Amino acid sequence: MFRKVALTSLAAVMVAGSLIAIPANAATKVSNGVACSKSGATTKSGGTTYRCAKNPIVKNSKLTWLSRDCVNLAASYIKSKNSLPVAKAKTDATIAQIDLDIAKWKAEADQAVIDIADYQAKILIIKDALAKAKADTANAATNRTKILQYETGIRNFETAIRAKGIFARNLARSEQDKKNAAGTYKNVADEVGIALSMAQVICARGN
Repeated sequence: MFRKVALTSLAAVMVAGSLIAIPANAATKVSNGVACSKSGATTKSGGTTYRCAKNPIVKNSKLTWLSRDCVNLAASYIKSKNSLPVAKAKTDATIAQIDLDIAKWKAEADQAVIDIADYQAKILIIKDALAKAKADTANAATNRTKILQYETGIRNFETAIRAKGIFARNLARSEQDKKNAAGTYKNVADEVGIALSMAQVICARGN
């Protein structure tokens, strides 16, 4: 009889114990990575707002609590990542056009080198003739027109030489434009990587 009473009392204690609520501080603390069940649900923990969602930067992720900062940074990363192919296509098209310009300016610049060398040679010939005409003081009056022609010819060739320099400058500018275009895309790609790194840090489990 005593044994029966003892067992009955023990059972009553166990049942009573099972009905006691788990203290709040014993419940799982809400933080990044903690499982949740209702997509879109929100809650607060430690002054931070969390949303129940799948982490877009984790492959095959399940519903977990994600802080607001995590959600925002992850969304920003996904947006920048998705825009990267468009930026790449635009950059490739820009560089393709610049390459055409480079080929054109290079051909012009190469021809300019040949032309400039020819102009410089002619200037030397004219300067030699000019010096002789000026030295012929006995026929100064007769040579006056010739001297003016020589001096005009020299100026014209010098002007032509300066004009030819535009092709080399255009070539240099196009080559720099190509570097800038490639550099701009690299910066965009780097920013995507930085955005991912930041999101991974903020979305780390336990934050």
